[in-house]
Amino acid sequence: MGIVDSHVHLLPSPLADKVRAFFEAHISRELVYPIEHRAVLDALARAGVVEVWSLPYSHNREIAAGLNAASAETVQALAAHPVRVIGGATIHPEDEAPERLLREAFEHHRLRVLKLHCSVGKFDADDQRLDPTWAFVTAHRIPVVVHLGHATSGHTRGEELLPVARVAERFPEARVIIAHCGHPAMDQALDLVERHAQVYADLTPVVADPVRPAAERIVRVAHKLLFGSDAPNVAIPVEQSIAALRALALGPEVENDLFGGTARRLVAAVAVA
Repeated sequence: MGIVDSHVHLLPSPLADKVRAFFEAHISRELVYPIEHRAVLDALARAGVVEVWSLPYSHNREIAAGLNAASAETVQALAAHPVRVIGGATIHPEDEAPERLLREAFEHHRLRVLKLHCSVGKFDADDQRLDPTWAFVTAHRIPVVVHLGHATSGHTRGEELLPVARVAERFPEARVIIAHCGHPAMDQALDLVERHAQVYADLTPVVADPVRPAAERIVRVAHKLLFGSDAPNVAIPVEQSIAALRALALGPEVENDLFGGTARRLVAAVAVA
């Protein structure tokens, strides 16, 4: 069926330019993809990717509506491309009415995934202002990709996983995906995946750092893991990430879940009018 890449950022200009400039200023490794949307999809298609989740993220209040509209426009503009784009939405806890923005994003723009970036937005996943957000995504079975770490490097400390644990306790049916498997706190992240029925994780690199938990841990929770590349702002080619996972000889059932089965099930379960 082909690979689903559940962690891609097809951002609108000039935001994409600003994000690229940030990465170039803060990392020493060369990024392997251009930021032009079709070029990114072409590169992923050559690696066997047939579907991507495009994830915008708000760094401040009052920009989510524009980002969500742009996300929907990107889906439409790329509709003829062989790689299918699943549009993502975003909100910020300081938005005046996050739940209204969410409803518009999922009912009007037909977006199907939510992205929360705690580092860029400077908030925690269990911020009380997000309670209506968690209630909405729970009611509509919307998957939420959460980058928990606050470090400029993109890394996550073990204690930074605690907010998602509290969300899982308060909203046990919310489908929460820990971005980058909480790297380097991967074992603690997978403990949460095992402990909570609706907590998932993606195995997306952190710029130049591969995210590779032990094979036995992957096998135990493969039905709750997703593959991601973080294209275009990543220094590891998607082919390298795919090859590294396949080299673990995880077996066909595990690979089917990891490379698309889990992601497809999550999107298929979204229930928005």
